[in-house]
Amino acid sequence: MKSQKQIAQLREYAKHLQNTSIIDLFSANQNRVSDFTFEAAGLFLDASKNRLDKQTLSSLLELANKCDIKQKIADLFSGVHVNVTEDRPALHVALRASSDNESWVPKNFIAEAGESKARLKILVDAIRSGEKCNDYGESFSDVVMIGVGGSNLGPKLVIEALREEETSAMNIHFLDHLDGEKFRDLVSSLSPHKTLFVVASKSFGTSETLRNYESARDWLKSTLSKETSLKNQFVAITANSAKANATGIEKENILRIPDWVGGRYSVWSAMGMPIALKYGYDVYVDFLSGAATVDSHFKTAPLERNLPVILGMVGIWNTNFLKSASLAIIPYEHRLSSLPMYLQQLEMESNGKSISLDGTTIDYHSAPVTWGASGTDAQHSFCQLLHQGTHQIPVDFILALKAAPGYEKHQDMLVANCLAQSRALMLGNERQNNIEDYKKLRGDRPSSLIYMDELNPKTLGALISLYEHKTFVQSAVWNINPFDQWGVELGKAFASSIIDDIDSETSCNQSDPSTTAILARYKALKTGRST
Repeated sequence: MKSQKQIAQLREYAKHLQNTSIIDLFSANQNRVSDFTFEAAGLFLDASKNRLDKQTLSSLLELANKCDIKQKIADLFSGVHVNVTEDRPALHVALRASSDNESWVPKNFIAEAGESKARLKILVDAIRSGEKCNDYGESFSDVVMIGVGGSNLGPKLVIEALREEETSAMNIHFLDHLDGEKFRDLVSSLSPHKTLFVVASKSFGTSETLRNYESARDWLKSTLSKETSLKNQFVAITANSAKANATGIEKENILRIPDWVGGRYSVWSAMGMPIALKYGYDVYVDFLSGAATVDSHFKTAPLERNLPVILGMVGIWNTNFLKSASLAIIPYEHRLSSLPMYLQQLEMESNGKSISLDGTTIDYHSAPVTWGASGTDAQHSFCQLLHQGTHQIPVDFILALKAAPGYEKHQDMLVANCLAQSRALMLGNERQNNIEDYKKLRGDRPSSLIYMDELNPKTLGALISLYEHKTFVQSAVWNINPFDQWGVELGKAFASSIIDDIDSETSCNQSDPSTTAILARYKALKTGRST
């Protein structure tokens, strides 16, 4: 982090505020709620239950300024090669921009994204209408998205979150696990001739995805008549069209994603095809437009009112100055049950780095461990640790206020429980008299509340975009590259060598004794030999 003077000042603030209760901060500032509530794109951020005051927030924003956050935002949007280790831009914002209102995004990137979206719309409309069908002239009833990581996490989150938008009887399934039992359980309920497989891999070289793709082809061949063609039952989404075509997928069924879009940002690309298939292309466009609204806000709003900047700097404060090692994400909305897992990848794969942009090892913590679960489940599992455990873990509560029709009483309880948890984390109960020690909750545990009137395609897009830009803000302060993931590659390389060892008839010879011993037992069981 740059600006040692700013950092020293924030450390002094941290020492002072460590001994100040959060409720006392409310007493000292009657306008605290309004001072620490920020709004954009239908989202509200209430950061008032964090252990910081206006002076500290101002100093945090000055730190962001000293880290050139404004210039880095401009670089992100203008197509500068911010992904320095792979020498390319990270222009996922272009996927949801339009040439009419996003003048800061280069027109050529918007045009490329527009061509991709036009092809997606044509294919989606043809599938939904039944124009594109199986060999028997029947519409597809089920779609299986085969992918892993960012290829599946985003579409899965959105499909679950937009249930009330349902406009198609088409069933969407996700296959992202290599376990053969998962594949068998999934296809056991499907009609092979009415199932469309969407194979999602940017490189079209992801081993897990290709293994499941081969299993899908084998399953169709074994269950359909020999005269049946498979050409209409596979779609590929990739940046490597030639490789997808070489595996047997027809050129007209290949949707291209740009090389400048990272996997964990790809839901805005053709990877979002299942969303458009399920809910219609117009709903998909609304989802993109919600994200674009936050993009515009992030690019133009001053730091003191900039939602992603505020959320990011509150995280910097908790991680680097109050020494919190993790962040809990707790959505009080069942439709957002997959949000914690989505944000795990977004934040930890992006900012789980220890090497700075100038190639030196950083001497401060970067991304906290991000984890969580939906609200009422969390209350009856890990919230005990949040309230009485020895770790101080900040929480982001997510809440949609509007109830589903006919479930107003359920919503009353949901809202009450969400607000009660954030209140209990802050207040505790130690100020009560005559309470047994084992019942005491110290309180002063920080939390933020991100809420919206209604969860819909636009606010969902805005919410995901908010966290994307928050992650970028933090990377700028930590001076790291959030757009590569080299930590994933070594495990892939080792897996490849282990597969070669498994396939070999010779004895195992891995470089560490533990792996060698376990492989020997595995190979013996596989071949029926005794160990």
